[in-house]
Amino acid sequence: MDKASREAAEKDEVDLSGGEKEAQLRQLFVEALSQGRLSLIEKLFAPDFVDHSTPEQELGYAGVQVYFRAVRAGFPDIQVSLEDVIVQGEKVAVRTTWRGTHLGAYEGVAPTGQPVTRTLIQIFRIVDGLITEEWNEGAGLLDGL
Repeated sequence: MDKASREAAEKDEVDLSGGEKEAQLRQLFVEALSQGRLSLIEKLFAPDFVDHSTPEQELGYAGVQVYFRAVRAGFPDIQVSLEDVIVQGEKVAVRTTWRGTHLGAYEGVAPTGQPVTRTLIQIFRIVDGLITEEWNEGAGLLDGL
């Protein structure tokens, strides 16, 4: 690839700053998940997104939409706080706290009315402005019931 072609290709890439990547994840958790603006998922995720921690999840943003719908059905008041955010290159590590009330069926469990809290450590890979991969460790939403 000659210099002119390489420079043109670089202009097409979206290289977000650390602050922009953090803002993107805040938008994901606050607007898309907590507020239910699921249309944002297609804007935030790559079409071939992979959640390495949930191999049964459908690939791409369709799998994220299914998951967010299920969480919002089971915990309609879900709130996610980003406690810590660390950006290094394409990867963003976050420590999140999820809080909600089990008011709907979730993962086959009838609503209990009980409040739940869980903490996750998540690592996202963001390439060209889109979330392409995720890894996570932490308790499930039903583990505290």
